[in-house]
Amino acid sequence: MPVAALAQGWKPERNVELIVPATAGGSLDLTGRTVHRIWDELKLLPVSSTVANRSGGAHAVAYSFLNQRAGDPHYLSITSSTILTNHINGRLELTYTDFTPLAVLLTEHIAFVVRADSPLKTGKDMIESLRKNPGSLSIALGSAVGGTHHIAFGLPLQSAGVDINQVKLVGFNSTGEAFTALLGGHVDVANGGTANAAPLVESGKLRVLTVTSSKRMQGPLAAAATWPELGYKGVFDNWRGVIGVKGLTPAQVAYWENVFKRVASSEEFQQYATRNQWENSYRGPAEARKFMEAQYGELKSVMTFLGLAK
Repeated sequence: MPVAALAQGWKPERNVELIVPATAGGSLDLTGRTVHRIWDELKLLPVSSTVANRSGGAHAVAYSFLNQRAGDPHYLSITSSTILTNHINGRLELTYTDFTPLAVLLTEHIAFVVRADSPLKTGKDMIESLRKNPGSLSIALGSAVGGTHHIAFGLPLQSAGVDINQVKLVGFNSTGEAFTALLGGHVDVANGGTANAAPLVESGKLRVLTVTSSKRMQGPLAAAATWPELGYKGVFDNWRGVIGVKGLTPAQVAYWENVFKRVASSEEFQQYATRNQWENSYRGPAEARKFMEAQYGELKSVMTFLGLAK
């Protein structure tokens, strides 16, 4: 499809900057550079474009920069659930309502795993053990206490009425570190990204108890029931999306909607999602805004339960 057909009455007139609110090499950076490469290969923009890593301040540096360019459709940023959680906990002054949501592209889910010799077979076994005795299990979180993995753990505990203050939680800097602690017998359960969990489950070293997706996953994690199947809240979308500045016109929003719809439907993007055990969960601007609004309300509830809300 030629660029003119995508324009909808507007098209970029100078270089477009796609901001990544994190350092190079991480999942947000990889998402941003994949999106950039695909729109370049498909010739979706009539101008040049660049990726700019603007890290720091728990994404505050990137979002402050974007906020200062209200009305300019040539600046976009990759975003994630951090724009919600870090506003709820007070680390960010800005949130999704200060920008124009343009797309939700991907969803990364979190797996709860145990060693292969563990007596726990499902997520329900874990919850029931904690209901009877909240201190009976030690839990390794694949991110620091207060991060996304902590929140993903809080959702089912909140719905099950478990006393979170008595649960033994250990925060780690990465999923890899959490899984190493689990394999070494230092903790009883760990949670972390599905991309990290899948090979260890496939090798037989770990058993998956459950996943935070709304439907069963494919591949090595397919045997795991979801939290809703087990009777608990616990769907958690650790998503990746794109925002623009505040004050975009309908024509500018329509242009970017067409670009990201083409990116998300491309074969390369689908392969990228599948390779990382991620779900291609494309939502356009209107759906993305509604999704972020719903996520904000649910996250605020569970973060208040966890004592993480400001």
